[in-house]
Amino acid sequence: MDTSVPAGSYLAAVRDLNGLQTNYQIIQQIKASGGRMNQHSIPEFCAFLEKIGHSVKDLDKLNVIHVAGTKGKGSTCAFTQSILTQLSEQRRAEGKQPLKIGLFTSPHLIQVRERIQINGQPISQLDFAKYFYETFDALRSPHPPLRKVSVDSPSMPMYFRFLTLMAYHTFLREQVDVAIMEVGVGGEYDSTNVVQQPVVCGIASLGIDHQNSLGSTIEEIAWHKAGIIKPKVPVVSVEQVPEALKVIEERARENDAELQVVKPVDDVELGIQGVHQRANAALATELCHVWAQRTHNVTASESYIARGLQLASWPGRSQSFPSPRVPSLIWHVDGAHTVESIRACAKWFSSTSSPCVLLFNAAHNRDARMLLETLHTHASCTFIGAVFCPNVSTQRADSNNFTVQKDDELVAQWESARVWQELTGNPVKVVPSINEAVEYVENTYEDVRVLATGSLHLVGGVLDVAKGSI
Repeated sequence: MDTSVPAGSYLAAVRDLNGLQTNYQIIQQIKASGGRMNQHSIPEFCAFLEKIGHSVKDLDKLNVIHVAGTKGKGSTCAFTQSILTQLSEQRRAEGKQPLKIGLFTSPHLIQVRERIQINGQPISQLDFAKYFYETFDALRSPHPPLRKVSVDSPSMPMYFRFLTLMAYHTFLREQVDVAIMEVGVGGEYDSTNVVQQPVVCGIASLGIDHQNSLGSTIEEIAWHKAGIIKPKVPVVSVEQVPEALKVIEERARENDAELQVVKPVDDVELGIQGVHQRANAALATELCHVWAQRTHNVTASESYIARGLQLASWPGRSQSFPSPRVPSLIWHVDGAHTVESIRACAKWFSSTSSPCVLLFNAAHNRDARMLLETLHTHASCTFIGAVFCPNVSTQRADSNNFTVQKDDELVAQWESARVWQELTGNPVKVVPSINEAVEYVENTYEDVRVLATGSLHLVGGVLDVAKGSI
């Protein structure tokens, strides 16, 4: 026990939360055995919910907007939050009670409390510690006993599932008017899917990802994602490839749920950059239309929707900022980590011309070669160098990630560097941490644009080290 960390404090909560991470070796064993994303996942989560004093029915009070997808679900949630904030301001101007808006998303970039937000701001360190220990201590208490779904059901949820549980607890305690819940992985067996009566469900763009958990075909993945669809609850989707859309349509039919497919918005200013964000903005707009109509029996006005889209922000996605230490060096960060999102990132980054430097790390279990080849093919800019590092940051405890394999010899980084040098002929540099990568870039280059991509963990570390905030 670290006695230098005050009991019950935010740092103590982060330490105890990190203790719930599953280390890399155990994750590999779980994958080899077929995974735990199965029919027990939701019943086990219901038992955890009961253990901390809530029923599944209680979640209906949160007026949930539930969003799944392979890419764009986080941006969709950000647009949704921004639009509802403008609705809240409109209500305030009319003398009505403003909305209290909850948002649960993942992963975090710098501090874990970013995952649980109220009215556009992460909950405070004090509130995080309070709600963490209310949840943590209730789960550890012998009374009431935990209802076991099977003989091998866990007695404590792992990291993400715990944070989902804590988010639901926080939103119930705070009595939010709406909870925007972003799915973690998949949908059918995801812990967020414990809610049985959301107001509306959304499905962002689907692609091939998390094959170990969700399957190797777009149809299998679409089945999992569409698992958030509930009986007679409206569902909205962006345009999908035909194979994915067919599965979504089938699951909507099975649940007697009205499905609407929206086209990307046009001629609207967006606060989150990138052409691909137009589909996410359209999805968020319709989710807010449906939510407002079903909960307040009002029609969402175009004025606050337009303002919400314009004022939306989502750190770590299509984000640019000048280096505070080298003003002529402009950082561009994007957490793209799939082929489709890397392609969109390359298009966004190529919008202006000047010498470029790449800072890259592929999120664990990603095909680094395929991502680098996609970036090289679609980024129409002149790279003059590249730096590779693992997702290791020495900034803060929130950044500790035990779910990835330690790479003390930097084997994966050297392999990525070799691929990039083969593709471009660029000089490459491999360093052991994000801190050293940022330091190297800012000591070596000026009058350049730097693209940091491949992993949201990398992007979070760069924002923390290079900018000091999100």
